[in-house]
Amino acid sequence: MKVYNKFYKTIFVICVFLLLFIGAITFKHSSDTRETSNWVNHTYDVNIKLEELYSNIKDSEINIRGFLISQDSSYLFRYQTSEIKIFSSADKLDSLVVDSKIQQNNLERIRELVNQRNQKITTYLNDNIFLHSSLDNKILSVIDENNLLLLGIKSKMNVMLNLEKDNLQMRNQNYMQNISLTPLLTLAILFISLALLVFTFAKINVDYEKLKKANVKLSKAQFLSQQAEILSEYGTWDWDLTKGEITYSTNLFRILGIDADEFKKGKSLSDYVHPEDSAKVEEATKRIINGEDISHFHFRVIDTSGRTKHLRATGKLFEDELNNKTALGITEDITIDYIKTQQLRERNKELELNINELSEFNHVASHDLQEPLRKIETFISRVTEKEAENLSEFGRDYLVRITRASDRMRTLINDLLLYSRTSRTDKNFEEVNLAHVLSNSIVDLSQQIENTKAIIHLPNTLPNIMAIDFQIQQLFINIISNSIKYSKVGVAPIIDITYQIIDADKEVSLSSPESKTYHKFDIKDNGIGFDQENAEKIFLLFNRLHGKTEYVGTGVGLAICKKIVENHNGFIFAKGEPGEGSTFTVYLPA
Repeated sequence: MKVYNKFYKTIFVICVFLLLFIGAITFKHSSDTRETSNWVNHTYDVNIKLEELYSNIKDSEINIRGFLISQDSSYLFRYQTSEIKIFSSADKLDSLVVDSKIQQNNLERIRELVNQRNQKITTYLNDNIFLHSSLDNKILSVIDENNLLLLGIKSKMNVMLNLEKDNLQMRNQNYMQNISLTPLLTLAILFISLALLVFTFAKINVDYEKLKKANVKLSKAQFLSQQAEILSEYGTWDWDLTKGEITYSTNLFRILGIDADEFKKGKSLSDYVHPEDSAKVEEATKRIINGEDISHFHFRVIDTSGRTKHLRATGKLFEDELNNKTALGITEDITIDYIKTQQLRERNKELELNINELSEFNHVASHDLQEPLRKIETFISRVTEKEAENLSEFGRDYLVRITRASDRMRTLINDLLLYSRTSRTDKNFEEVNLAHVLSNSIVDLSQQIENTKAIIHLPNTLPNIMAIDFQIQQLFINIISNSIKYSKVGVAPIIDITYQIIDADKEVSLSSPESKTYHKFDIKDNGIGFDQENAEKIFLLFNRLHGKTEYVGTGVGLAICKKIVENHNGFIFAKGEPGEGSTFTVYLPA
């Protein structure tokens, strides 16, 4: 927007400058024309006055000659009148050539010649008036001298006329030189101005089309914003601090249950704030006006129906290019979320109570339940040692069953304690050497491995990872123990463990991974396998695919594995085929 404003301002200034320039040239041309016309008139006036002066001098000469020849006094009177006209014409001519020193000098010389002539005539008249009745040599001498003076006067007048003509011609040449380029320059500037105006007009049209498209997008965005406000239960407000006016969005009125006309009557949002939260809202408003960044703050309002609603608001001070300050904000109705939060807190309290009860149960399971179990095992051991021979076949069979049941009971209690520990343990991650973990796991399973003659192939290299040490060891113990347990009858278990580090986006089985790379472990065996449709079920607590008499177990081991992997934000999958074995794949974040 700033670029567009600068562009149009520049074009406008250029056009105005060109128009002013054309106006200045036109004005100068007009002034020059007027000045030339004045000089033409001036030359004409000088010519007229020179002709008038010379005419008056000639009249004076004719009258003085008439008087000298005829001695008629009327010629003398006309001579004196002509002399007055001569001086009058000279004075007028003097005012016309006041700006030319050369012409003034020429005129001064004419005056001197006229004065010389007048002095000669006056001298002659004073000495000889009415003494001669006819022409004599002295009169002829005066006439000849006057003729020479008249020639001198005429010559000076011609000089003045020629000088005026030369000045006029020079001024005309200067004028023609000055205006010769004026039409071309004016035409060029007009074309440039026209081109700029056409370009600007075209640019405005293009920008206008863009503006129309932008307005359409803005209208759509405004509509979507209004719908988003309705769906998201929030409203906006715009407080012009310069004018002191506040504008609320329509949905904010809807949230408050307020008619928009109420605000036109002098009402404001603060009139509906809960009395206990008024100070909080006022303090937050002051902080926004002072330019502080306000995160969300919670307050209550009482709508027109008397219901209390919980709102969450945020605001920020905005200053535009004209230095107008505006406070902009968003207010969200969180009444439902607030109620749900309160309910969640209540349920959390209940959950804490249940957890405490579970802890008590674990204590009972680990102590109180095992105490009678130990006594049962003790009694069974004594009966077996001292009374087994006295029992019938039927009694011995039931004694064996009781022994097996007590063993399953102890295994189940231990597995439940282990599962509970896996769920409740603190997630204290530390650097774990996987090579040591696998070695320790195999040591723990050494008896099973020896009894079944199991063969376990380990990776050549294993990394150190951030994990919970004892849980990772339990994970491998349970998976390897599971592969040994479900081996084929008469076939030694072969377990292959492989490792690689992979990119998450290349593993289609990983959904919404939290890490870009993962440690991938494949534990493959040659056991009895399982139907792939049961791949998810085997990780459920107490879920068993086989009967208790076929394979011992509680159905807790793989559930513990899944819980451990989830504790590490990883994934575990199982793939099996009946009679061909199974593969467990574990992904742990790298």
